[in-house]
Amino acid sequence: MLMRRDPGRNARGARRFAAAALLATLVLTGCGGGDQTRTTSSAVAPAAAGAQSYDKRSPIPGNVDPVTPADLRRPIATYRQHVRRQLTVMRGDLRALRRAVAASDRAAARAAWLRAQYRYETIGAAYGAFGALDQAVNGRAGGLQGGVRSARFSGLHRVEMTLWGGRPVRAAAGQVARLDAAVARLRRHVGTAEIDPLDYVLRSHEVLEDTLALQLSDQASPWSGAALNALDGNIAGTRLLLRTIDGLAGQRDPVVVQQCWRAIGRLQRALDGVRRGGRLPRWDALGQRDRERISGLTAAAAEALAFVPELVDPRPPRPLKRSIETGGPSR
Repeated sequence: MLMRRDPGRNARGARRFAAAALLATLVLTGCGGGDQTRTTSSAVAPAAAGAQSYDKRSPIPGNVDPVTPADLRRPIATYRQHVRRQLTVMRGDLRALRRAVAASDRAAARAAWLRAQYRYETIGAAYGAFGALDQAVNGRAGGLQGGVRSARFSGLHRVEMTLWGGRPVRAAAGQVARLDAAVARLRRHVGTAEIDPLDYVLRSHEVLEDTLALQLSDQASPWSGAALNALDGNIAGTRLLLRTIDGLAGQRDPVVVQQCWRAIGRLQRALDGVRRGGRLPRWDALGQRDRERISGLTAAAAEALAFVPELVDPRPPRPLKRSIETGGPSR
């Protein structure tokens, strides 16, 4: 079941991105490697510049009906189909991973792991919907008693630690088998998992927000340095989610939707610009300038997307409360 969020979260989303822009730069403080020239990326500025409440920028036309949960049934159904397809492809990646591990081929195993990670990151909008099933596939060691030594630490990142942590490749065999079984269970569960309409539209911006906070800070993939690979998958997942609600959001403010697509496009072009031979480098292998630019554009895209939940909020309007000022001075 999806985690229930603070009901006012989407109303506050845009205001958080002045801080997110700062985070995009602070995240880089401890990163090493590459060009260490100190720079200030102009890409960070947009994330701070436009942060204001949506009702002051572009009110929804009065002749457009509010979005209801029923309006989001088709988008969510489309999204479920996407998740099922991606998990099917991911199982193929895991079969390749198992073969590479059995052959002690570290390079092939790492390549297969990166493909599997990318596939899973494309379904990021299901954050929280799969509970323990997601934890078995993509859980991290943080918060577990014993950390990376915990028996509960499993899934993609447990395999990652083995493949990039200097351990024998064949030591990952049992871990990959458990990961494959977890993905199979998750795929069977997709059709019955509850995806709350409000949480679904919130994820239109929270996927990239989480990328900034977890991947571009080296928290989520510390051994492989595969933050850019995850970001690539997160962009693909965000595109899919936005396409499913593009019509609903575009009826209410086409300008905001266009700004979202442009921001995503700028981020994708920056990411493609650092590919070498079709491959994305380790995050810590990028120079300071590239890290700042990609972090800033990630924050800017998430900030643009933060206005989307305002447009397609499926909750009924809440009555306005009279303030002390409008009610007259207290006696």
